[in-house]
Amino acid sequence: MTMKYPSLDRLLESIGSVFDAYSVVLFCRNSSGTFDLTSSFSLGDSIRKGLTIEQGHGLVGWILKNDSPLVVEKFDEKNTFLGYYGSEQDEQIKVFVGCPLPGGAGALCMDSKKTYAFTSKDQRVLSLFALVVSAVMSDVGEGGVSSHEQALYRVLQQVYALREAHPKWTDFLNRYLALLAGASGYEYAFLVVSDEWGNNYLLEGSNKPFMPETFAARQAFSTGSGLLGWVFKKNQPVFFGDGKSELGRTPLFGRDIPGPVLNTLMAFPLKVHTRCRGVLVFGDRESLVISGELRAFAHMAADYLALFLENLYLRSKVRRFAPTSALDPGDAPDFDNPDYHP
Repeated sequence: MTMKYPSLDRLLESIGSVFDAYSVVLFCRNSSGTFDLTSSFSLGDSIRKGLTIEQGHGLVGWILKNDSPLVVEKFDEKNTFLGYYGSEQDEQIKVFVGCPLPGGAGALCMDSKKTYAFTSKDQRVLSLFALVVSAVMSDVGEGGVSSHEQALYRVLQQVYALREAHPKWTDFLNRYLALLAGASGYEYAFLVVSDEWGNNYLLEGSNKPFMPETFAARQAFSTGSGLLGWVFKKNQPVFFGDGKSELGRTPLFGRDIPGPVLNTLMAFPLKVHTRCRGVLVFGDRESLVISGELRAFAHMAADYLALFLENLYLRSKVRRFAPTSALDPGDAPDFDNPDYHP
């Protein structure tokens, strides 16, 4: 049997909460070349304990055999076999999504009883979780999860709980950025968002004051200038952190625009409705090395924010075009309140 990792149980529970999944399962390769159910989370009690499966056995086995992600949106219980529930159980699963761990080490999968519960973006976020799971197992195998890594997992749990605890956009964003800055140890965590046409962007929020007091509030910056403008245009992330080089000569917002000189940077484009509508930035004035665990954490936090903004966009669009009688007043945020809409 493979090793047990108690910390993974908490991580899988967090994954289930983030995606509102019914079950989340992790299978890992053992010494004999088959795959053990290493950790699981479920709202029910039908997952088989002490389970070992082979490549090609059920949907999970397909992922393990082909080393490829899989999404099943139209679920036929008679002909589609998951591989981790008892055969006598009728779980009424509607959607399944799973992805392989790096190096063929296993598979991370989840399911739901809700039709069309998972999107392609959810699958991408799940693949990032798979990287974190792999890192956890690697570190445990080398003697235990580092205290910093444990702190990152705890912060992720807090990040994913913010949306429900703080429905107001400004409250959510302030706490979100504060959590990211604290977890990363970076001096700054901030968000910039584009205007309606995508020609300019502005500083939406930061964990602490970013610009000099003399600089105009809500100043617009051109997407045609500066490093952040490049991220908007190319819709590509930027990482700068080898512990030696200096980024200072590359302006973030454009020439002659004041602000701290950042020599360590992670900038993630936030794609909303097919376009880059924002950039989440981690930065520090010191030249630091970006660790793999920190990059994975920041990537997941960015994808979560993009998913949140995507949901805001879609719900705003529904409110704009749906008949008033068809809307439940408690089903959507108050988008007429300027304090909410990003």
